[in-house]
Amino acid sequence: MAINCFRYLGFTSFNQVDRLTVAQYEVMMEALDLRMLDQDLHEHRQAFLNFAVQAEKKAGKGKTRPVYRNFRKFFDYDAELKKVKNRKKKNDGRFSGIGKLLRKGE
Repeated sequence: MAINCFRYLGFTSFNQVDRLTVAQYEVMMEALDLRMLDQDLHEHRQAFLNFAVQAEKKAGKGKTRPVYRNFRKFFDYDAELKKVKNRKKKNDGRFSGIGKLLRKGE
C-alpha cells in the first residue's frame, strides 16, 4: 500500500500514508485507474487522428490527393466551440427547473 502511495499517488512521507484509511486508499487507486484509462483513450485517439489526417482519396487515374487539404477541414475549431457553447446554454437536465424555483423564492 505504501509503495503505491509513493509511486502513484504523490505521497511524500509515511505520515501521509499512516493517516490514510483503507476506504480512501481504494477510492484513490480507482481514481488512478480511471485517470490511466483516460490517458490511454487520449493516446489511442491521437494515434487514430494521426492515421486519419494522412488519408487520401482517388483523384484520377493512378493519382491521389489528401482528403483534408487544410487543418480547418480536418478540425474546425470555431464550429466545435459553438457546439460546446450551445450545449452549455442548453440546460435540459433533470434539475433544470430548480434554479427558477430558487430565484423565485428570493
